[in-house]
Amino acid sequence: MSRLFGFSHHAPEEIEYRTLALTIIGLIAFLDLTYNLVYFLLGQPFVWWTTALYLLAAAVNLYRLQQGGRFRTFRNIQIVLTIALPLLAQITHGGFTGSSGVVLAAFLAPMGALMFAGIRTARLAFFGFLLAIMIAGVWEYYARPDPNNLPQEVHLLFFLFNFAFTASVAYFLMEGFLRNKSALLDLVREEHKKADNLLLDIFPAETAQELKKNGCVKAKNYEQATVIFTDFKGFSSFARMLSAEELVEQVDFYFSAFDEITRRYELEKIKTIGDAYMCVGGLPVPQPDHAAKVVRAALDIRAFVTQQRDQKLKQFGYPFDIRIGIHTGPVVAGVVGSSKMVYDIWGETVNIAARMEQLCEPDRINISEATYALVKDRFDCNYRGRFPAKHIGEVDMFYVEHKN
Repeated sequence: MSRLFGFSHHAPEEIEYRTLALTIIGLIAFLDLTYNLVYFLLGQPFVWWTTALYLLAAAVNLYRLQQGGRFRTFRNIQIVLTIALPLLAQITHGGFTGSSGVVLAAFLAPMGALMFAGIRTARLAFFGFLLAIMIAGVWEYYARPDPNNLPQEVHLLFFLFNFAFTASVAYFLMEGFLRNKSALLDLVREEHKKADNLLLDIFPAETAQELKKNGCVKAKNYEQATVIFTDFKGFSSFARMLSAEELVEQVDFYFSAFDEITRRYELEKIKTIGDAYMCVGGLPVPQPDHAAKVVRAALDIRAFVTQQRDQKLKQFGYPFDIRIGIHTGPVVAGVVGSSKMVYDIWGETVNIAARMEQLCEPDRINISEATYALVKDRFDCNYRGRFPAKHIGEVDMFYVEHKN
């Protein structure tokens, strides 16, 4: 049916709605035809023109739907027809008693509009239904139709059928509406969960909650945090020899492993720039042992890269030797940007950590004297010299060898 009337390309929920609408058209036509036949068989006039008029109007409307695909226009016309046909059937069969209250079937118009349209259209359809009842009542009051000679049992049967038919269709309309609403709510919850997970991938949990609650994030000062930078020696020159796919594949291979190590030690990944990887310990939730966690993460990163060295050297002719620099000090953290927001940190601590990495030898972990003071009792470290740093003078450097 969806293919015949040109809406098979729509979403499953929309196809279900439209198929149900077409089914209701057929049921209403069948109801009116049944009434006419039964009344005729029981000796009453066969008022065929009401059914013929409805079927003709519905057929034209369906043809326009098939040709133009304008479901909204089709829907509104059918709402009018759904109200008009029961009203005509009731008038031609002798009023409320004579027709067994067939105008009640017009109530399907506002019920269907609630499902297929919206509140405004459904409200208009409901007022149309009330108007149909008023017209039927006023007509019967002034026309004073002669009572037909149908047996009381037939009237009772038709009354039962009218109530059962209208109530059944109304029920299944609402059940379908609520079922699709439930499915939509489940979809919304799933998308909301995905959005939350995406936020947590981009921002720390505390920052993501603040962003959802307030729409912005205030910058915060942290008296002490430990920043780590990693970089592959000579990678920029080597990258020119790789295809785009190979380049991204290798960077993703290493950074995915670094991400896992970062999560293991409860560090916060800040960003990657080319082959450089940056993360920090001690924020957004302060941790007393953040320096030790960062150093342990650095050792695991170095161990992972070392394990892959021979394979990568054989595969690409490039060893992927890594340099790691670490420094501890005050930082400022916050979110910048309005469309593509980024969580970042700033301060001299970041610059010194970057210099620690730049001054590091391949496959070594270079830490500043500030970090060394916090981890010297936990790790075996070797002093390796000093370097001048802007605004703070010279900084001592140490290589971390292994855990004590």
